[in-house]
Parts: sequence; C-alpha cells; structure tokens
Amino acid sequence: MLPLLLISTLPAFTLLLVAHATKPCKLVRELGLLALLLARELLRHSTAAGRKERECGVRMMSPSKPKPAAATALVAPEERAAGLPLLDLPELALDRVLEELSPASLAAMACVCAALRDRCSADALWEHHLRQKWGRVLGAAARKEWEAELGARASRAGPPRPSRHRSWVDSLACAWPFSWIGCRWLKADANPPAAVAAEPAPAASQTGTVAAWYRALECGEFWFPAQVYNREDGHVGFVLSCYDAHLRYDKRTDTFTARYPPHGRKPAKEEDGVQWSRIRTPPVGTPAHDLHASDCLEELRPGEHFEIQWRKNKDFPYGWWYGVVGHHEACNGNEHLCRCHEDDMIALEFQHYAPGSRWRQTTVSRKDHREKGDETDGFYGGIRKLQSKEEISTWRRFWPVDVLS
Repeated sequence: MLPLLLISTLPAFTLLLVAHATKPCKLVRELGLLALLLARELLRHSTAAGRKERECGVRMMSPSKPKPAAATALVAPEERAAGLPLLDLPELALDRVLEELSPASLAAMACVCAALRDRCSADALWEHHLRQKWGRVLGAAARKEWEAELGARASRAGPPRPSRHRSWVDSLACAWPFSWIGCRWLKADANPPAAVAAEPAPAASQTGTVAAWYRALECGEFWFPAQVYNREDGHVGFVLSCYDAHLRYDKRTDTFTARYPPHGRKPAKEEDGVQWSRIRTPPVGTPAHDLHASDCLEELRPGEHFEIQWRKNKDFPYGWWYGVVGHHEACNGNEHLCRCHEDDMIALEFQHYAPGSRWRQTTVSRKDHREKGDETDGFYGGIRKLQSKEEISTWRRFWPVDVLS
C-alpha cells in the first residue's frame, strides 16, 4: 500500500511545483522537500513493502477464506498460526506481543489501524522503553520540564477543535515514526506545515504523551536538564567536577550537545560530542545558583567520599566537585588514635591536586557550615556524602592521568 500511495501522490507534488515555479514561496519549498522524502522512502520501501503485503499484510487485516476441514488438517501448525489475524489474539497475548516490539517497530505498528494506534500509544508500553534507554540520564526535573512543554504546546494550539480526518501530512509523519529522515525534517523545519501546526497538541493527561516524549528525545527536539562530568572535556579547570546543563541527543553520533548556563557576563556555552558515560541525573534538587543544605556534616569521617559545591565567584553557578575527607595536620592518621571526627572542623581533600597546591585541601565547620571562600580561591558551598560504591567508582573513572598542580 505504501509504494502505491507514494506513487499516486508524486504527480500531484510535481504539478504544484510547476504551477508555482515562477513565484517561489514557502509552500513550494515545503512541497519540494516532501517530494524528495517521498521519493527516497519509495526506493527504500518498495521491495520490502510489496513482499510483506503479499506474505502477511493481507492475513493480518482481513480474515482468510475458510478452508475445508480436511485441507486444514494437512496444513502445518506454523502455517495455521501465521494466518491468525493479529487483532483476533486474546488481549493478554496481544499485549505481550506489543511489549516485545522495539520502539521503531511499535511506532510502525501504530500506523496499521486505529485500534492498534491506540494500543501502541499506551504510556505503559513506552515507559518501559523510556526507562531502558533514557532512565539513567532523565530525572524528575526532566519530566517536569517535558510536562511544562506539553502545556506550552497546548496553549499555543488554542482550544480543541472538532475532530477531522487524518490529512496526508499526518499519514506522512506516521510513515516515518523514527527514521533519520523524519528526525532531520523536523529539526530542520522550525515552522512545520500548517496542517501539522494546526493540530491541537495533546494534553498532559492524554495517553501517548510518553511516546511523544520518547520521540522528542530521540529526534533531538527536547533539551532536558541533567549534569555533565568534566565539563568541557579536556579543560583542566573542570577535572573531577559535575555541572548542570541542558542536553540534546544527536541520533547520528549517539552523543549529546550540552548547553551550560551563562557564567557571570559570559554567554551560555555549548559542548558537542558528550558521551552517555559523562551524564547523570542531578542527585539533589538544589538549583545551580543555590546553596545546598548539608545534612551529613556530623557523620563525616576521614576516608569517606563526598562531593561539594564550588563556584569561581558569586555570579557563577555551582558545580559539584569530588573529594575525600582527610586528617588534620596534628593527627598522625592512626585509625585507633585518630580523633578527627570529634573536631568541629572537617578537613576536605582533593587528592588529584599535588601536595602543597592551594586547591589540595580546605576546611569547613561541622556545626555551622555556610558558603566560605573569596574571589581568589572561589567559594565552597554545600556538601553531600557519597553513599554508594557505584557513585564513588563513577567519579574515579574520571581521575586524571597526571596529578594537577
């Protein structure tokens, strides 16, 4: 069906392009782009679509003619199962089949018919895929921003309008649910065709919003908040740090573009090629310019791992920096004689700096800790204790090859 549909629409595009050739306009450019996309998809799908339609498409969508009992008995069990219409499966069996589909296959299945579109858009199905691929880098803040984005889209679209038949543009969007062409088209065209723009955006409570979120992430349409280890990778000034950023996925390279907030009077800075391994969800909900309320100071002991807020000056946002609780100078480090945990001051060590470096060690008050520092050495903020071996090992993976001075 898809090749026939594409072939039948290409002459119409050609006529429209010829009719407007003397007066180039936005519509002509859009139709030209769509014609190219149609031609490419025709070449890509013509062979496979025809074979699949002959072999299984008709059996899925229309019941086959009944065969004599004797003939049915001679048919292999595998062939009889292949002729079973998909929608005739029991509810639980159909749900189990859909759960096993990949995101691309699930999106393609949603284009078969209205019944499958509703089933394949269910949030429960897409939550699984969202957790599997994106769960490690998406936090509560990202979900909150996505819900706000949905609300903004609904406001821009205005009040709901009467339902209408699916347009050819809707069908086109459905035909390429996750292809790289579809993602490129949507990213390159900031102003989509009028037929798409006029369609009301789904409310946050409607089904399918998780599928829309997955697609927005996959196509790089949504910048989500997270934190990036070793900001500006290779910059020695950010070794063993983690900074807030908004990230956008690039499907072609399987990496991210990170957009860091402005620093003082400097504009926002972007970094391309950020790997998955350098991204984490914010461990606390404290905004980048706010002091984190430390709740672990009384229990910190020498040898325990922590991360602490630090910023260059009052205009900069905080980043989180990795360190280890150390001993005071008067302590010889003997675990049986050490009383550093009873001292009102805590020695914080950043052991990737060489001994004698002004960045090697600082002290903070255990009982009355607030932001401390100056414009020369920067300002130290809130502290959080690292509780899990996984957090510690993640930080240690970014340990520099050479000791810093």
